[in-house]
Amino acid sequence: MRFGGFDQRRILTLAGTVALAGVVVAAGVYGPSAWKVLRNQDQSDQVVIQSPVVDSGGQNTGTPNNNPNAPNSGTSAPAAVASPNLNAAPQGDTSGPKKYKEPDSNLLDKAPSIAGFFGEGNLSEAALTVAYGAAWNIHQYVDGYLFGPNAGPQMNEQDIKKYIVFHKAAWDGQVKKEASAANAKAFSDYLDVMFNRGIDAFDAKDKARIEQFHQEIHDLDTHLFRNDSSSKIYGATPFATKR
Repeated sequence: MRFGGFDQRRILTLAGTVALAGVVVAAGVYGPSAWKVLRNQDQSDQVVIQSPVVDSGGQNTGTPNNNPNAPNSGTSAPAAVASPNLNAAPQGDTSGPKKYKEPDSNLLDKAPSIAGFFGEGNLSEAALTVAYGAAWNIHQYVDGYLFGPNAGPQMNEQDIKKYIVFHKAAWDGQVKKEASAANAKAFSDYLDVMFNRGIDAFDAKDKARIEQFHQEIHDLDTHLFRNDSSSKIYGATPFATKR
């Protein structure tokens, strides 16, 4: 049946897609279920995979970050400096196959080096949720890829690449909504570049670069967003800190 030149089936499909996308965004949890809904959409492969310049050269005109341990938000975020440890052991309990776990906000404990980028006058709780969820989620699948099913859920290189693209898009979309994003420029730019490094590494199936990315996402998840004392710290981010 057609209405005014529009095909009913196409209208219903479009309406269902829009409604489902709204549910995904409203949920605020960007796990595999939400990603699988969108991963086969054409737009997921239209993301330009290119490492942007961390600092465009513009000066930060926002409110200064009062956290003395946080990098100056008007400066470039340096690249990861740690050398890859290709024989790194899996982190955490590896007694049996691990399934995907949703991000647990009760474990959130920001390191001093990034704490000042969130809160009043800086990035919102919504931005924190998206960044934390991305680190938590991607880390699980990278562990599973490198160390097997006892270390994390399983996904192949191209699907992990698309998964990172998905989380990067969620982060980019959130940053555009942030009124005080300029006050966290060093951190938000670093995340953008880190996501691109992971996308490129998995696209190339380059194990050395994947392990470098693993060290970054591991530290971001377990050290910068969680104070997991049982987890190894690689010092692989420019925000590496001792608690």
